[in-house]
Amino acid sequence: MSEQNSAGHALTPEHRHVRLAEIAGTAGVSKATASRALRDPDSVSASSRQKVQQALAILGAAGHGLEPQVSGRSRTSEPAGGEPLIALIKPAVSAGNVDPYSRLAEILTNRMFGLRIAVVHIEAVAEHNETLAETILDDGRGGPRVSGAIVVGGGAAGVLAGVLAQRGLPLIRISNARHDDGISRIYLDATGGIDTAVAHLVHLGHRRIGLAVLRDSAAPARIAGFRRSMAGILHIPATRDQAPVVEAAGGAMAGVAAADELIDLRCTAVIACAPSLSFGLLEAAQRLRLDVPRDLSVLTVGDVPDADVIEPPLSQVVYDWATVAQSAIDEIRGMIAAGEDRVHVDYTVNPDLVLRASAVPPQRR
Repeated sequence: MSEQNSAGHALTPEHRHVRLAEIAGTAGVSKATASRALRDPDSVSASSRQKVQQALAILGAAGHGLEPQVSGRSRTSEPAGGEPLIALIKPAVSAGNVDPYSRLAEILTNRMFGLRIAVVHIEAVAEHNETLAETILDDGRGGPRVSGAIVVGGGAAGVLAGVLAQRGLPLIRISNARHDDGISRIYLDATGGIDTAVAHLVHLGHRRIGLAVLRDSAAPARIAGFRRSMAGILHIPATRDQAPVVEAAGGAMAGVAAADELIDLRCTAVIACAPSLSFGLLEAAQRLRLDVPRDLSVLTVGDVPDADVIEPPLSQVVYDWATVAQSAIDEIRGMIAAGEDRVHVDYTVNPDLVLRASAVPPQRR
């Protein structure tokens, strides 16, 4: 006996386990729950049934494949209730890096599933952006045209956002850098987070504070904000010697190299602006047999997955992802409904300080 997807296509025994894993992963449920929902819908909760139904809609009811960089594999018929199909676009994360927006993407997906909105996940890669744009905008592949997009992060995703906006697709960007591209946006103000981080570390008694940032479009604003905060709070000129900064490429090893440099500059505390840099700091400290936080305090600006269970648990300056996600969903639905009359929106979101064990007063020597 074979199971069927929402368009009536049978899931044959030889394909069932592969498809089941995809369905479960897309729906955010276990394979056992997905299997029960397919075999006996009444045996699972209404919420789980709805998630599996949405996953089926995303994963291939029409049987037409998307491009390789599109994680949904195929586009499908409109979801029940006439809700739109929305693309959730992120930059592809290279090996060795940690996706700083994974939690936000998860919340966005789950909330849209709850609203019966079908979501297609797309990883933007520079060399494939033109093909991806055609895939998103062209409804000639057997499925509906994407009605709008939420773009998370910069890099290739930001470039793709510009292409889609020029073609008239309603979209909103969520990123930590201000881009003068005229696209509606939710700006995650990392410089405000750095102000909070500096103020907290100075309050603890640190005076030798370093900053580790990724070498990207947001770096200049973060560096300027850091030095401005150091000058204002400590009443110093905040030169390069007094407010050390290291720019690093992506990846854990780049984080280790940045950490080595800041530790060598005798910093007692470091503000890290990316998960890879935070992990690099922890690894570098371990190699040098330094205790975090006794010998070196670490405070992260941005979301580090499982920060509360890392040893030591990481203090963070983080965003209220639930509020950011709901705002993005509300705005994109409004833009789609307004059509040509949609208005431009520009929000700024400031992060909050979450105290854990990785930042303490410096040891007196």
